[in-house]
Amino acid sequence: MATFAYTFDNLKSYSVYYAQHTPHKPGTEPVLMELADNLFWVNTPDIDGIDYDFDGGNTIYNYNYNIPDTPYFTSFRYNEYAYLSSKYVFYTFDKNFQLNFAMDRNDKVVDLSTVDVEELKREIYRTVQPVIDAQYAPWINLQWLYDWVNKDKFN
Repeated sequence: MATFAYTFDNLKSYSVYYAQHTPHKPGTEPVLMELADNLFWVNTPDIDGIDYDFDGGNTIYNYNYNIPDTPYFTSFRYNEYAYLSSKYVFYTFDKNFQLNFAMDRNDKVVDLSTVDVEELKREIYRTVQPVIDAQYAPWINLQWLYDWVNKDKFN
């Protein structure tokens, strides 16, 4: 029982580290997905300008931008993701991290063909990078098990 508990805790607590090294299909973002899904489990240190919210969904707010609209990245309904950009455009992603909806500050639906998805992902990474950088390698590396458990999720 203790071995099972340790293994479960290890896979959850170091999921962002493992996601950085796991094979995945193009367009899928295992690091962002695991960070949001397992925010309760991963290392969430006190970082200036970064706040976490676990009420409802797992959300990371970044107040380090000198702008009125605070960008945030969140996981909701388990395996769905949302990002509010600094320009107050709201984006949602499906369980495979494929963009599926966008709405601007005037509640107007944005044509997804006009969105530079790669630039959007870079912006999300900039928003949450301090938290990603705070993750560290596990003492007992279970990368092989993580890859086996998540092979269908990211491929």
